[in-house]
Amino acid sequence: MPRHELSSFEKNIRRLIAQNLKIASRGMTQGDLAAKTGIPSSTLSGYFAERSTPNPENVQRLADVLGVHKSAIDPRFSDTLFTQDTAFDVAYLQLTPSRQLAVRLFAQEQLKQQNQE
Repeated sequence: MPRHELSSFEKNIRRLIAQNLKIASRGMTQGDLAAKTGIPSSTLSGYFAERSTPNPENVQRLADVLGVHKSAIDPRFSDTLFTQDTAFDVAYLQLTPSRQLAVRLFAQEQLKQQNQE
């Protein structure tokens, strides 16, 4: 039985998860992450390459190891994903993945600087 075609929402979720994992796991190899989470490297590779979507248990494992809330990895765990429809969100979702990453990195740097003030 062939797999169903992913919706644009599902594709976007996979893209965001991959981007979030790349940001959160900076300085850590997928092998390191696999060893610390108990998630097979092949499974992690699927998340990073947008080929698969992590189940809730694996999202929690990743969040625990990376020291972040699970919504920082998987936006489906965010309280605001389905309630906010701001101009920023609309514009952000229209950006290419590399530009979305640039926005996220900029925002993280701004927050870091703000917290040091």
